[in-house]
Amino acid sequence: MEIVKNVTIDAMWSLSLVVIGICTLAMFGPKIMGYELPDVYTRIIGVLYLIALPVLGYTTVRKGK
Repeated sequence: MEIVKNVTIDAMWSLSLVVIGICTLAMFGPKIMGYELPDVYTRIIGVLYLIALPVLGYTTVRKGK
């Protein structure tokens, strides 16, 4: 049972890192290219950040145990 928990924690940790990376690229990629994202997209990406960051924190602490 412990192996399944570790695999689940590792998967959640990896997924949250990927989501944060994609959100970062989605937010700052267009700014580097010189145009702004619509407000709706910025808010959606912000909500994804707010979901992924606590998941990343929780899974990082669990991986440390």
